[in-house]
Amino acid sequence: MSRRFTDTCTLLTGGDVAPNRKKGRGMFGNLIPLFQEADVAFVNLEHALARSGRLMKGKPTFHRGVPEMVEGLVEAGFDAVTIANNHILDFGEESLFETLGVLEAHSLPFTGAGKNLAEASKPVILERKGLHVGLLAYSTTLPQGHAARPNEPGVNPLRGKTAYEAIRGGDEYPGKAPAILTWAVPEDLRRMQGNIRSLKKRADIVLVYQHWGTTMTHHVHDFQREIGHAAIDAGADAVFGGHQHVLSAVEFYRGKPIVHCSGNLLFDIVEPFFTDATRQTFLFGGTLTKEGVSDFYMIPCRCGVDRAPVLLSPHRGEGREIIRMMDRLCKPFGTRLEPKGDRVLLHPPSN
Repeated sequence: MSRRFTDTCTLLTGGDVAPNRKKGRGMFGNLIPLFQEADVAFVNLEHALARSGRLMKGKPTFHRGVPEMVEGLVEAGFDAVTIANNHILDFGEESLFETLGVLEAHSLPFTGAGKNLAEASKPVILERKGLHVGLLAYSTTLPQGHAARPNEPGVNPLRGKTAYEAIRGGDEYPGKAPAILTWAVPEDLRRMQGNIRSLKKRADIVLVYQHWGTTMTHHVHDFQREIGHAAIDAGADAVFGGHQHVLSAVEFYRGKPIVHCSGNLLFDIVEPFFTDATRQTFLFGGTLTKEGVSDFYMIPCRCGVDRAPVLLSPHRGEGREIIRMMDRLCKPFGTRLEPKGDRVLLHPPSN
């Protein structure tokens, strides 16, 4: 990577990554040059890379990859990975500790989990072309025992709550579905904002990853918007979400992007509830300056399952279907899509 000091650099990220195949090298295929050429590239590593540990009792869905999978992440040139998610501790603390050791041994920075809450909350700070870029990660998906505490290992938690409210007309329409209300736990929201404000004093750009939403659901919940807006109000320049396994909207708040979910980028575990929709994904890119993130774009892809992800044209076939889906999902938020060459430009709502 170039290290010229221009105060401008490029960003590229993608969906959740859960590798477990015969070899790690080459697993990103034709996407490798794109990530290598980006000045800042990161993804969410969705599970542990370890052989140690035992499956946590009561975990209905679980998976992990062998440590050799890290070779594919390093080859692709990722500058960091986030590990705040609901699978990094599927095989317990020993497996988490082995994963941290594997990443450290390969000089691959990480954020979002650790041996205690302080470690799990510790950001990654990268210096690229005169810019300091900070990265934080949180998870609202918190299986029992996954949340880090002051003296306990786990992921960086941001708890969400759910309530169900009866809708008027229940007597006339028995069985009518209730309204679903969601919100972030206030003390966790304040802690996140404090983390962001502190990081903003040390970094020109702050990027925040959130493992949130509902599996197999395109819908954006109220608590996601609450968290995304609070992050930007505290100084974040962009928010990226994952966990849903399917596409979700790109929202702009105060001119800054909130990518609610870009799907699965590389996922070698096929859950019984997966559908064709879990093969749809995209890369998100932009330009970083001291003013923030700009020149937003996406590139449609097909998720890699035991093979490399595939770049798609936004003008035909699967790629065009992804762009049509994203256009439908983004319209309620006013986000406009503009296909241009092999990319699709993303425009905030016009005032």
